[in-house]
Amino acid sequence: MRVGRMKVGLAVLAGLTAGLVLSPRAVSADDAVWRMHAAAAETRIEIQNTQWFADRVGEISGGGIKVDFYPGGALGVKDADMLQTLPPGNVVQAALLYPGYLARDAAEYAVTLPPGVLSQASMVQEALTTLKTIYDRVYNAAGIRLVGFIGHAASQTHIFCREPVNSLDDLRSRKLRVWEEFQIATFSELGIAAQIIGQNDLYVALSTGVVDCAVYPAQAAETISLQEVAPNASYLFPFVLHPLTIVVSESAYEKLDDAQKSALESAAQEATERSFEAYVAARYDAPAIERLKENGLTMLPDFSAEDQAAFTEAALRVWRDKASEIGDQAVADITAVTETVGLQ
Repeated sequence: MRVGRMKVGLAVLAGLTAGLVLSPRAVSADDAVWRMHAAAAETRIEIQNTQWFADRVGEISGGGIKVDFYPGGALGVKDADMLQTLPPGNVVQAALLYPGYLARDAAEYAVTLPPGVLSQASMVQEALTTLKTIYDRVYNAAGIRLVGFIGHAASQTHIFCREPVNSLDDLRSRKLRVWEEFQIATFSELGIAAQIIGQNDLYVALSTGVVDCAVYPAQAAETISLQEVAPNASYLFPFVLHPLTIVVSESAYEKLDDAQKSALESAAQEATERSFEAYVAARYDAPAIERLKENGLTMLPDFSAEDQAAFTEAALRVWRDKASEIGDQAVADITAVTETVGLQ
């Protein structure tokens, strides 16, 4: 385990401030009230962890800054437009943002950290400092400040199938569902045909035989009752993606006093540590898997170590090839990430 790098990853924001806890007091004209956007539904664990952050800001500041959190896109803004919407600080002052949604304006984000390229979830934690530098280049230029991260709820990605499958060789004779183009290319490298099917259509696609198997994180599978139509699952690779970023309008941030800024940054650091500890420990995966098993899922042995290594190697080849297609900045970014986590 790369303990040194993990400590660096967790401490990515710690140097910003030591924080300042204020005692409760009456609301004054200097108190700040912020609106925070998130696209995902409030039932998701990542959203619950972000609500914790919003509440924690108020606690640390003693009410000096209040963050009203609006998940589910309730404020009517879109993630893809956040580089334009957030900086003025008038519609929203903060957001939980997935960097991959900004690929329209920052093409390199399409391949900065795609699924399956790292062999351990802990590597994402190790890379936080490097990822912050990568994101800051785009965020800062737009007038956005990155203050923290929220780790994903899922740490593991499984292959769910109608029939028992837990080897790449068996998977080559099946029709596989994936959720993005990068995965199509990765599985193609392994001789496996895949197609994109949206989450809302996946249950029917499996029940009718449009596909035989699906790539899906077990932690989220129960939300669509996936075990009912694909009652066999096996682990193949970690759920590795861009971490979710807690971002704020630079304009709104600069209107805060020092105590308010300190409270905001301290809460963001705590949220980063809290959510990533759970992500790396796969804290949410095991209980979800047990619930799935209680409702009919058969958890097969993992794909072999050789199959897992072959998948990661294929993902790395696709990662580098696609970065080269995008350009020098994309290549520089993935080089920085791979060097940070010790990949050649």
